[in-house]
Amino acid sequence: MTIRPVFLAALLVASSGVFAQDKPAAAAPALTGASANGVSISFVPPPMDGTLSVGVYDAAQKLVRTLHSEATKKDFTIGVNGFITKWDGKDNAGAELPPGKYSVRGWMVGDIGVEGIAYHGNDWMRADDSPRVVRAVGVKNVGTDEIHVWLEHVRGEQLEFSWSMKKAGAPTPKIDITPVVENGAIHIRKEGADAVEIALAEGERAIAATPGFENTTWAIVETAAGREVRAYTASGEFARRLAYGQGEPAPQQIAASYWSETIFLIEEGGGEQRVRALALGADKKDAKAAWKVVYLKRILASAKFEDIAGKLGRPKPFEAQPEVKITTRPNPLEQNNAKGELALKITTTASGAMLQSADGLPLIHLSDTPGLKWAVLGREGEAITVFQGDGALVEEFKIGRASNMMSFNAGEYELKAK
Repeated sequence: MTIRPVFLAALLVASSGVFAQDKPAAAAPALTGASANGVSISFVPPPMDGTLSVGVYDAAQKLVRTLHSEATKKDFTIGVNGFITKWDGKDNAGAELPPGKYSVRGWMVGDIGVEGIAYHGNDWMRADDSPRVVRAVGVKNVGTDEIHVWLEHVRGEQLEFSWSMKKAGAPTPKIDITPVVENGAIHIRKEGADAVEIALAEGERAIAATPGFENTTWAIVETAAGREVRAYTASGEFARRLAYGQGEPAPQQIAASYWSETIFLIEEGGGEQRVRALALGADKKDAKAAWKVVYLKRILASAKFEDIAGKLGRPKPFEAQPEVKITTRPNPLEQNNAKGELALKITTTASGAMLQSADGLPLIHLSDTPGLKWAVLGREGEAITVFQGDGALVEEFKIGRASNMMSFNAGEYELKAK
């Protein structure tokens, strides 16, 4: 899980004398208008460690411009009476704002305690250093000893995963046949002999075929009821099948071991992709009891939270909320010096999940995971739980100290016509 650690910046500069006062800070004076260099805004940041977010609000208290988010002291000019920043009189879209009174305020965000909890919906991701696999793209035999699976990484490159099938002390199996699918039909070719065409029922169509243990041909066949896996003898006679239930991920690609009656499948459907290895047991007459799953990796599609909400495997279902209200730390430099209330929401950016105030002021990035499709949050006890997803992996983490924030008021300013 790519959780962004929150490093604190020491914003209080003792040598400047800015924080030597023990009286509430006065509001910034009203300006007569914007100069050619923009509106100069000065304020005293709250006396705590953290990063600063500063916004400009119109007379209706709507956020019209974000001046800073996750800023540190290096992003400001340090003056005798506090930090100084500039506003060019424009909104977030770059348009000139109309003359009038505007207020400037913001939040200091301290160490809010972000902790990674779990991954969901992708069995290929088990730890922070696991490759971020988004899907399996291929499976086939390599030589006589190995089965290879090709996986697509989130960055687009392919990764290769393999199983060794070789049995110590056993002779290398000899495979004499080559099954080929042509126009939906299966032909078993053998050197020095005529090709054998496997008889399929009317309307059935072969999707893929591969050789396996003792010259068995394993095939994926499309039927009127859906796809199934079948085994045929070297002479083309039907041997057994692996049927699929309605809504179950259907077989797309197949490979088989030459050393044992084990098959490897990529299956998709119902918002799920899985890679499975299945072995035939002793009772091959019972189609269900004969198969044993010996390997399984799943990826659950999660283009939105609702796709995965019921599949998280949590003892208590998670309830996503549009916003979560918290009580923040009092600012001793403000006149009322009372605890504040802040409504938090979450959104996605090009570089991860961002915690915002309900009015849209960006506060802090919670993760640096690119390509996110969604992020949700909700309160669970004293902590705030967050889920985020890129469509192939869901990450869960908690914010343990969300109240470690402090508001500040940078005053009211009058923007004059230029």
